[in-house]
Amino acid sequence: MLGLAQRAVDRQWRLPIGPLAGRYNPYDPAYIRDPYRQLDRLRAAAPVYHSRVTGSYVISSYALASEALLDRSYSSNRGLDTSLRSRMFFRLARFTPVERNALDNTLGAVPDEVHQRMRKAIAHDFGRRRITELLPRMEFWVDKLLDEAAGRQEFDLIEDFSAKLPVLVAAELLGFPPQDARKLQEWSDSYLVLVDPLIKGAGIARMNAAFHQFDPYVVQTLDRKRAEPGDDLITRLLERHRDGEFDDVQLRVLIMMLMIAGHEVITNLIGNAVAALLRFPEQRKLLTDDPDLMPSAIEEFVRYESPIQAAWRIATEDLEIAGVRVPAGRAVTVLIGAANNDPAEFDEPRRLDLARTDNQHIGFALGSHYCAGPWLARVEGAAALSRLLERFPGFRGDASRLRWKPAAGLRGLYALPLVL
Repeated sequence: MLGLAQRAVDRQWRLPIGPLAGRYNPYDPAYIRDPYRQLDRLRAAAPVYHSRVTGSYVISSYALASEALLDRSYSSNRGLDTSLRSRMFFRLARFTPVERNALDNTLGAVPDEVHQRMRKAIAHDFGRRRITELLPRMEFWVDKLLDEAAGRQEFDLIEDFSAKLPVLVAAELLGFPPQDARKLQEWSDSYLVLVDPLIKGAGIARMNAAFHQFDPYVVQTLDRKRAEPGDDLITRLLERHRDGEFDDVQLRVLIMMLMIAGHEVITNLIGNAVAALLRFPEQRKLLTDDPDLMPSAIEEFVRYESPIQAAWRIATEDLEIAGVRVPAGRAVTVLIGAANNDPAEFDEPRRLDLARTDNQHIGFALGSHYCAGPWLARVEGAAALSRLLERFPGFRGDASRLRWKPAAGLRGLYALPLVL
């Protein structure tokens, strides 16, 4: 099914499975090109809907999505998912005990108390003050990548810039050598199957192969940091490990997940923002003429084309949401992209408005499982877009031929060719 859906997207086939899929089919090529029409219909007809495709209960309105993200009756621990879909995933994947143990110690699988302990351990390094201190280094990498692009008339914003920048920044924040960025990016890309199995090139075999390279690399890095501590997150996590806050597996997996988690989101934030500016030239001119608008612009980019399209939760008890019964142990998909384009909350949601006031989007989720790195995304995204607009104010691209990645949980482009 996944291979068929991928080919359908690539070749723009129309799959005759609409009635079988029901009201919500994130793998429909038409949905991938423009999800918001289907989401508008879904929200109007059934703001809480049991999806045949995902096997989860789908929430698409802003009010209900916000309520669910703040409700402690849900857990982010996917190990609590009792659905047939979840059981079949692990049965068919055939993980080795070592591989399964690593998966069971990711942020999305550990018990909530361990999850909160991990978040506390990284809070300083992902906080606003620490991220702002890293701005000069972000700008260094932005300028380096744009210097390389300056010698060419055309470059791919995604491959040559927005996919490389987050890996370089995250490597420096964690304490990995920047010269290892290429393999860190390859390993990180391999893990996207955990977020969405339809992303091109994703797959269990590829992820497992990456794990058996990434894990020993992290072990070597930890040995080096024990001998030569640095002003970096890995060194600080080692201190907490020595204090007994994490076991060996939890430490290594947390480091891998921190490398993996943010890079695709920031890649998509930058790419989606530039695509939106190409679609709305008057907003691009507004931002170029008034660079101080950038903080507001970043919030609107996150709302308008949310890099994170969905958040998954598990009901820990029997619930009723807007009259729909959700049994304990069943997955709930909070459609962040749908909520951020709900006309009940946002005036003209499909209009990009970089000066939008009271923009209470939920692009980074809400509650105790709020995204751990929103300030990294905001500051890095602003640095990338500001420098791009400063150095290449006349860049051109074709916003009518965008090729979106087929993914239910994330939204981003395969490529975005620009003429500088």
